[in-house]
Amino acid sequence: MVRNAEQEIKSVAIIGAGRAGTSLGLALEKKGFLIRAISCRRKNSALESQAILGKKKIIFQPEEAVEKAELIFLSVPDDQLGRLVNRLSHSRVAWRGKFVFHLSGLIDSEILKPLEKKGAITGSFHPIQSFPVKGMPPSHWQDIFIGIEGGRRALALAKKISLRLGARPLSVKKNKKPLYHAACSLASNHLVALFSLAISLLRESGVKEKEALAALRPLVSGTCRNLVSVDPARALTGPVARADVETVRRHLEVLKPYPRASIIYRQLGLEAVRLVEKTGLSSSEVKALKRLLQDKRLLPRGLSRTCL
Repeated sequence: MVRNAEQEIKSVAIIGAGRAGTSLGLALEKKGFLIRAISCRRKNSALESQAILGKKKIIFQPEEAVEKAELIFLSVPDDQLGRLVNRLSHSRVAWRGKFVFHLSGLIDSEILKPLEKKGAITGSFHPIQSFPVKGMPPSHWQDIFIGIEGGRRALALAKKISLRLGARPLSVKKNKKPLYHAACSLASNHLVALFSLAISLLRESGVKEKEALAALRPLVSGTCRNLVSVDPARALTGPVARADVETVRRHLEVLKPYPRASIIYRQLGLEAVRLVEKTGLSSSEVKALKRLLQDKRLLPRGLSRTCL
């Protein structure tokens, strides 16, 4: 029988109290959980997290930390997770009845199998949110989605914790986690990279970097607001949405000296065309845009059409 997790599971340990882990700790504390232990590889980082959490003497080695809690979150980089699990599985910790979640978006709960064999209830708990600094406020978790995956008991608790934080649980298939994570990275990390590329092009046009940042931020913010209220097809604006073939042609011409930007513009342009096919553009307009975006005569020198 699944026990009432909200009433009985209170004590928490966070292994890897970095930006996401510390922010999670703050949010859990506000909702009545007790952060009993944290662990970090670097002492200075651990001390910083301890101060942000407003605690004293909660820094321990991983084996000691997990002994002090019923609910354990492993918030370490993906390439360290396997080694950490192996280390913990060889400790003398009594795992039976402990809930263990890792925060990786890429890796499924199978990596926690050594702890499950020792009696732990295991799963993954991935916030679909970015954490630019340590100790983001609990409101940062409000209305976000949390990708959850694992066994029946782990999922039951993960759903309750998500809702308690003001977030929404999103069940993810174990064998689809890499694809799920790629989608999240494309929407977040690659958006930042695209923004940086746009700044670089503005600098090439003669705009100072500080002014470029100031000019593009409202544009990006407005686009994000559009995406909150309407679907992507209706949020899309600009020359592709208008089937302005001549503007797209001029863009491709001026981007020829910038191969990386040219390829990205073309690839995203083709995706934009796929979107506008849903909004009523004529088949001839769609064909003209696709033909232009795949026109090898407008490719930067040295690039093959196979890049498209």
